[in-house]
Amino acid sequence: MQTQINNPATVLVTGATGTLGREVVKQLLQHSHHVRAFTRQSSPTVPQGVNIYQGDIRARSGLAEATKGVDTIIHCASFFESGYETDIQGTRHLIEAAKANGSPHLVYISIVGIDRSPFTYFQAKLEAERLVEQSNLPWTILRATQFHDYVLSLITSWTDENTSTITIPDGVRFQSVDVREVADSLVNLAEQPAAGHVPDLGGPEILMLEAMVDTYQLIYHKQNAVRTETLPGEYFDAFRSDVKLAPDRAVGQITWESFLQERAIVETAS
Repeated sequence: MQTQINNPATVLVTGATGTLGREVVKQLLQHSHHVRAFTRQSSPTVPQGVNIYQGDIRARSGLAEATKGVDTIIHCASFFESGYETDIQGTRHLIEAAKANGSPHLVYISIVGIDRSPFTYFQAKLEAERLVEQSNLPWTILRATQFHDYVLSLITSWTDENTSTITIPDGVRFQSVDVREVADSLVNLAEQPAAGHVPDLGGPEILMLEAMVDTYQLIYHKQNAVRTETLPGEYFDAFRSDVKLAPDRAVGQITWESFLQERAIVETAS
């Protein structure tokens, strides 16, 4: 499974305004590639030098123009939604457009453990993987653990400022990874020949959610009471399952604590 590597290359990033996509775009520019950002936003904020392609991957709009003449596609678009159209139909539409315009290297970011979980979102990601595998395009798939940013967003969403409490699901562990390290891996993979499934990318440590909340409160000078509950539903069942961990692939180096310390400094400065 080989593909021609052009340097600099023309690289399309789907989900280019998301948490991961923004960082991928930034790092591609640092590597002097020609970057195209595909996004649903009509007026997105992107770095200078990035070509914006507006469209909706679910509806196929804008993909024909965006994929024309690209060497590589880094597919970051994903959305937790009913029917998971972004992940399944969107991936199918992207592949169809890419094949109509040539044979670009398709690099897909996926999630650790999706082949061992009944969680419907994970199953949608697994179906997207199958579409990539069967696309007849040169392809690479990287599975990563959850992002530090994601865990932080969960903690803040579970915080009730009125009662000064944080209610979290019990029995949950995360092996969160810094999004910059995931982006770095994707960019490096995009610069190499297609490699199929590559080894998982996990964060540097496995932590109980309670410990992660404690670190968050210490760094952000919070004093909320932390309550644990057995929250029902497949979303929280997926949280409690350890299939999302990759203990033998703890290759990330930026810890949860380091991430929070840096984030707190940036927020204070701004």
